[in-house]
Order: sequence, then structure tokens, then C-alpha cells
Amino acid sequence: MNIKHYILVGLSLLTLASCSEKDDTVEEYADWRNKNERYFEAAYASHDYDMALRKYSLRDEVAANATDYVLVEVLEEGNAGETESPYLTDSVEVHYVGYLIPSVTYTTGYVFDKSYLEPFDWDTAVPRTFAVNGVVAGFATAVQKMRRGAYWRVTIPYQLGYGTAEQNDIPAYSTLIFEIRLEDFWTKEKGDRD
Repeated sequence: MNIKHYILVGLSLLTLASCSEKDDTVEEYADWRNKNERYFEAAYASHDYDMALRKYSLRDEVAANATDYVLVEVLEEGNAGETESPYLTDSVEVHYVGYLIPSVTYTTGYVFDKSYLEPFDWDTAVPRTFAVNGVVAGFATAVQKMRRGAYWRVTIPYQLGYGTAEQNDIPAYSTLIFEIRLEDFWTKEKGDRD
């Protein structure tokens, strides 16, 4: 190689370096696992919720720590006199919105899913229907304790959500927060509504 080739390579590298943009972007979910663990631990320790529901399990397990629970804030009690709740094998109709804890851009939490379009309108909103055993463990745990008409805010640790895996636009280790209104439920096998 001659000197001219080295000069051209050097100029090419300088040109590339000068063309790069200054990176002022902030990572949306930096240190996400630690932030979510601290968020849930603080929420659990605060006792600023109406109930902590132990995760649903078919085995007789002893709850070992806070992450075996979902935290519930009751926004509306539900139908007076209602005594039944859905079982794991039932199907449910619910209105819901699911979001993450606050982050850099989403100061009230990124909304990753909801069953309705904004603004919410009881006359036009159609609830989603699904099997209780077809959702994350924390959501299923909460729904099995709800009565028709109940409206709850549920905080789910990542261990009872999507865990250590990314799920579509939900980062790994995400605490999930859902506002859920149970409209109806019925036994899946029979197809009959309760």
C-alpha cells in the first residue's frame, strides 16, 4: 500500500466520525429490573392497598415473599349480593387497561393494552372475552377473587407477569398494573353463563 491509500482510509474514517450524530437519547427502560423490584417492594411494604392476594396455585404452597402476591386497590365493590367469582377454567368478559410503571417518556406508565378506545364509553365499549387460565398468573389470581361489576387496580410483580422474558412491547422484568372491571363470567365447559 502506498501513502495515498493510507491518507484516503484516514480521511474516510474522519468523514464517518464527523457524520455521526450526537446521541442525546435516553434509554427508556434503563436499569428496568431494579426499578421494577424496588417499585413493587415499596408498594408491598406501604400497605397502601386494600388486599394482597396470594398467587393462585393448584399446589398447597407456602408463600415465600412479596412477589407471591398481587396488590389490589378496590375502585368499585361490584354488584351487591354477588357471591360467585370465576374459576380458573371459566371464561370472563372484562374491560381493562394494562400499563407499566412510570419511565422516562411515559411518566404515568406506558399503556401496553386495553379493551376499549379512548375515551371510555359504557354505551359503546365492548368487553374482551377470554379464558381465565389464558392470562398471566397475576391477572388470573385477581380475576378469580372478583365479583361481577367489581372494578380493581391490580399491581402484579414481574414474577407473576411475563417474568424475565420480553413480551411484544413489554420489557422483561416489568411490573404490570391493570385496571380491571369484571362484567361477566361463565363455565367454559358448559358454555352457560352463571
